[in-house]
Amino acid sequence: MKYLITLNLLFTSLTCLSQTVEFQGAVKLNDNNHVYKVVTVPNCPNSYTPPAGTQTTITYETNFTNNKTEIKVESVANGGATITINANKIVKVPIHPNAGGHATFYVDEKDKSILYVNYFLNAVHTVPQNTKIREYAAVIDCDGNAQMIPKAAASTLQENKEYYLWRVTPGSPDTNTTWFKTSDHIVVYDTDGATINYYLVNRYDRDAKYVLDLPNRGTIKYNSTSLDLGALTIPFKYRFGFKKNGIEVNDDVVANFNIGVYAGYKLSKYRLRNKSGAYVNEAFSSFRIGPFLDLSAATLDSVSTTVGVEPMKKADKQSIAVLSTGMGLMYDIKGVQFGIYGGWDVGIGSDAKNWNYNKRFWLGFGIGYKLTDLFAKKE
Repeated sequence: MKYLITLNLLFTSLTCLSQTVEFQGAVKLNDNNHVYKVVTVPNCPNSYTPPAGTQTTITYETNFTNNKTEIKVESVANGGATITINANKIVKVPIHPNAGGHATFYVDEKDKSILYVNYFLNAVHTVPQNTKIREYAAVIDCDGNAQMIPKAAASTLQENKEYYLWRVTPGSPDTNTTWFKTSDHIVVYDTDGATINYYLVNRYDRDAKYVLDLPNRGTIKYNSTSLDLGALTIPFKYRFGFKKNGIEVNDDVVANFNIGVYAGYKLSKYRLRNKSGAYVNEAFSSFRIGPFLDLSAATLDSVSTTVGVEPMKKADKQSIAVLSTGMGLMYDIKGVQFGIYGGWDVGIGSDAKNWNYNKRFWLGFGIGYKLTDLFAKKE
């Protein structure tokens, strides 16, 4: 009967993660995501043929809307021949198929159809004093092609210098990537001053804007990591039996009210969908792991104090507060939650020494559905 009740609790109890606070997390992009670096190229020629019999005054204005460059031209009066307009041009330089990396997403405040990718910064590297270096800039032309132009002649560092750039070894696969060919970099020479020791590449340019190109009805899957903090209740616990001083203590299954907090690490899987120019973020599943601390109560009687310092008599009963601590693993998939927890109960007060399960390990389980997802508006 006891195990029947246990199974019933397993399938009907709720693993409650109410009042969850999730800190801003990072997404993990893969190399197949269509990411572009947005670069403004000055003085790009644009041919324009005004209507016959008109004279055109150019008051050009460049906008970047729906991932396209738009130039405003105003016609005034008589005239008309093909003319060339030199104007700034927004060029999208493809980073894929080498667009992998940790980043965050955000939508343009003025144009909700533009989804920006905010890559994490490059790691820091220290180049020692007396090292010969030469800096190159990736100059983008009006067609989006990059050419490496030296910024200045080679120089020797007079002191140690830190660079927040990506280190690349000559001959490595990184030298064939799109980001290597389209990013500013520094050539660091060996002690002979002629052989290239390594490159320092501005792979994740802090001054650039990156956009993710996702067509209408298009979907991408990505992972996001974050810190997680929230309230927790463990529906029931399974305490293991043991033997002490020749006395057998049976397994114990208990379901009682307890409330606590947990803090940990969260890995989530999402689907990002372009819905007619608006981006819909759909959570598919998440995995949490972290420590918890909760508070509950236990009733002491003659059965639960058989190996205690002072076993209680049959008619006696005593309640004590119990502080529990341990680790939890929680998995959510489309709102359905599964949890497994392991921890120790520590009785509070002088009577705790009589409790059979004081400071002993237990396992807890839970399965349920998040009420917030049950009533949430579905896209």
